[in-house]
Amino acid sequence: MDITFYINLLIFDLHILQVEAQPRMPAPTQKNITVPEAVRQILTKNYPIYQCLKMKLTNFHSVAELIQPHVEQLTGRKPTINTLVVAIKRFSDTLEEMKSLDPVRAMENTRISLSNGIADVTVRAPRAEFPKILNELSEMSAGLGEFPHIFPLANSIKIILPSEDYELIKKKLRHLNIVAVQANVAKLSLYLPTNAWDTPGIASYITELLYRNGVNIIDAFLGHGDIIIVVNEPDGHAAYDALRREVAQKELHPEAIHRKS
Repeated sequence: MDITFYINLLIFDLHILQVEAQPRMPAPTQKNITVPEAVRQILTKNYPIYQCLKMKLTNFHSVAELIQPHVEQLTGRKPTINTLVVAIKRFSDTLEEMKSLDPVRAMENTRISLSNGIADVTVRAPRAEFPKILNELSEMSAGLGEFPHIFPLANSIKIILPSEDYELIKKKLRHLNIVAVQANVAKLSLYLPTNAWDTPGIASYITELLYRNGVNIIDAFLGHGDIIIVVNEPDGHAAYDALRREVAQKELHPEAIHRKS
């Protein structure tokens, strides 16, 4: 597993960590909340510290100093640093009992395809009109080379299809409230093996992987067994290569992964 992201967390100085951590800390005081429970809430919601705790790369005393004022806000009393250190250690010990995600193994045999020349279309509409619009889109798509991806969201409908197909039905869509069209973007399609469908954190791992490789995600749609990701066309090959390298790790180093079992 590539742990570059987590190792980089160690170079943060305490001041930077405080700036990043404070907006994520809960503020309101709750009645009858214990110090261990306050510590659990704070650390669970702070992603960098949580990940470092899982990897045993954390100085408990420094974390205790960092979260002391936030524990006081939650509990209404100021615990000592030693009390917090004990609570942090106990919380850290519970993470060992949790089944950790092995993203390399989860992504084994994942099929990835890259399509360029894609149009990302956003149609704004009230939810009451969704059935009618979806029916229209289905009828329009019958004569296209491939059926488009159509995703109803909270207040809009996303249509992902080849740009040339969009040009064919563009006139038929004029009566709809099209608020955005991003032409000539790239689409990544990931087809996960059945053993990865229910792997906790697989989607966040993939999006983080692309982020660490400098890829900006325009849209992402997660299904049971497949993931559709839309990126800028120049980022398409970088995203594809990053994902392929991750899948290839299982094939290149199977003995290392088996030793982790």
